[in-house]
Amino acid sequence: MYLSRHKHLLSVPIMLSALVRLIGSICRAIIRILVNRSNSINPDMTDSFLWYVQTFFSLLEIAVVALAFYITWKKLKHYSGIIEADDRVELGRLQEETLGTKLPSLSLNAIGQLFQIWAVILIGAETVYLISSMIYRRFTSELMLLITDSQNYMIFYSIYNMTHGFKYLSMLMAILLGVMMTAIFLHDRRLEIAVPVIAGIFLLAFGILNMQKISLTGREIGIVWTSVIFHLTETIGLLGFSIYLAMHYRGL
Repeated sequence: MYLSRHKHLLSVPIMLSALVRLIGSICRAIIRILVNRSNSINPDMTDSFLWYVQTFFSLLEIAVVALAFYITWKKLKHYSGIIEADDRVELGRLQEETLGTKLPSLSLNAIGQLFQIWAVILIGAETVYLISSMIYRRFTSELMLLITDSQNYMIFYSIYNMTHGFKYLSMLMAILLGVMMTAIFLHDRRLEIAVPVIAGIFLLAFGILNMQKISLTGREIGIVWTSVIFHLTETIGLLGFSIYLAMHYRGL
């Protein structure tokens, strides 16, 4: 059984998820700039106020994305419930015979399977990522207590840079796994190539690139490249992915 080619029940919640995370990232960045920490040499994540702000936005993002997926799931259940389960296969065959090239790219069943995969990634894996971030913050805070002189501080920054990528690794791999699964369903070679390319760039940054410091509004900011790659992937990357699905595939 196929739905209308004009209904986008997979790309829309993914797009909303990317937009919500993008808006959240912008809000967090603005708050970080407004909060005066020019005299602090500690990472922003060790600041209690900034951490509570980040946690609030993360929980809000998860709640909004979960609501979007729930509403879309109700629509999927409604559309699938219109036709009896035993008749869906026959209807699908009839649609394939009559619609031809105007047929949606995937059946309702395939869309439902991909929908569940992305719901687990963008809600479940995101929740795990938030919990792991809390644990990593506690690790960083306790590591800061060991700093007694400038030499120890340089060692801390080296450890911070080398371990920071672990915080993002599981969530990034979950997103890339979702893209790969979608590519397999759609037989999309471009998406299949994009996944190892992004993974390779992240792993290279994880293993080779050091944190880079820049001066902004009178304060030094340390840029961890694994963080940059991850946040670009979960915002701009997912947004581009959802637009790609909506424009290149019918009914996604």
